[in-house]
Amino acid sequence: MVRSIRHWCETLGLIERIAANTMDMRVTELGLFLFGPEGWDPFIEYPGTPWLLHWMLVRSPDRASAWYLLFTQYSGSQFTRDELTMWLSGIAKQAETRATEASIKRDVNVLIRTYVPSRVSRNLPKEEAFDSPLVQLGLINEVESGVFNFLRGMKPSLPDEVFLYALLDYWKNQAEGSLSMSFEKALYGPGSPGAAFKLSSNACAEILERIAENHGIRLDETAGMRTIFSDSDSLMADTRNILAGYYSATKLEEVAA
Repeated sequence: MVRSIRHWCETLGLIERIAANTMDMRVTELGLFLFGPEGWDPFIEYPGTPWLLHWMLVRSPDRASAWYLLFTQYSGSQFTRDELTMWLSGIAKQAETRATEASIKRDVNVLIRTYVPSRVSRNLPKEEAFDSPLVQLGLINEVESGVFNFLRGMKPSLPDEVFLYALLDYWKNQAEGSLSMSFEKALYGPGSPGAAFKLSSNACAEILERIAENHGIRLDETAGMRTIFSDSDSLMADTRNILAGYYSATKLEEVAA
């Protein structure tokens, strides 16, 4: 249990190793800001937190490769557990990794349980009936028994600030130093926020238009080419402030209500 907790906290970017060759861990800045003694959302009460945790799962192929591959590289819209296991096994074989079909099958089962609510059953143990906080995101739907599909389109519960945080995180990893990125790359690229959040083209464009009102990001369309511009590289420097703005504004709304 402790090993599992440590694995997922590290995968979510909440803790990190003090040194490469040690098991000594420390809480990351994000972990402290979210769940520390004065954390923004220690009980995962705000809708933006599950979206942020989902982004941390999907953003990198290193720690949760099945999540990264399914959400940002799988080209189909519908799949079964066996189809997904076969597809991931093919990728693992090409990459000459040590992953076995049995371990991939376990990853697929965990991944689906992360996003799909459990079916009510008398024979289901109580601990198996607890759903992940990411179920509420509505990213994967079970259309019939054992058949799943992605729900692409508008995501009303996705805060603009969390999308912007993810966009800038992706931007820094893909094109650090550049003040422009193609709209299609941000929407469909491997590891992109558009793919991770399963946004449609219209949904992504609407978010970017709203962001342009309060942040230094704008969407430009010239000669049929859509490009996202950042007005200054200072926006990239401290993405923490973007999240802090979301949580402080949300708390103020609660107080006002």
